[in-house]
Amino acid sequence: MKEPQHIGTCVVLVNLHGQVLLGKRKNSYKAGWYGLPGGRVELNEPIASAVERELSEETGIVTSSLRYLGVVRENQETYDFVHFVYVAEQVADEPQLCEPDKCEGWEWMDIENIADKEILPGHAAAIEMYQNKGMSSTPFFRQILNDFGIAV
Repeated sequence: MKEPQHIGTCVVLVNLHGQVLLGKRKNSYKAGWYGLPGGRVELNEPIASAVERELSEETGIVTSSLRYLGVVRENQETYDFVHFVYVAEQVADEPQLCEPDKCEGWEWMDIENIADKEILPGHAAAIEMYQNKGMSSTPFFRQILNDFGIAV
């Protein structure tokens, strides 16, 4: 069996109140931490298809308003994981807990009040990218860009 690709997607879902959707992870990397909906891209799967599939599988939400935001590279101890980040705004649907073995539950959280939450570093960078309209000013994000050879 081949090792899974270290490539995935995550979605910054923003509801009508400007809140972002986060789920508390379980039985996986950084269990107990919060993360955005998303997951691994399957072999030969188009990234846009993967983001739609993961969003639906995890939350039951299907939306046509997904748009590409950027890429985040996150070190996950023994390898680097690359997240293709998408965003959907003005989401009116409520998430369902479709994978209770992987997530304790979904919560809409005020984006200004999530700093005290333990959020996967790559997902925190994705949220920050959204807040800064595709760019980030933090040293963490600047380092990720520099790792990819992008001068900031």
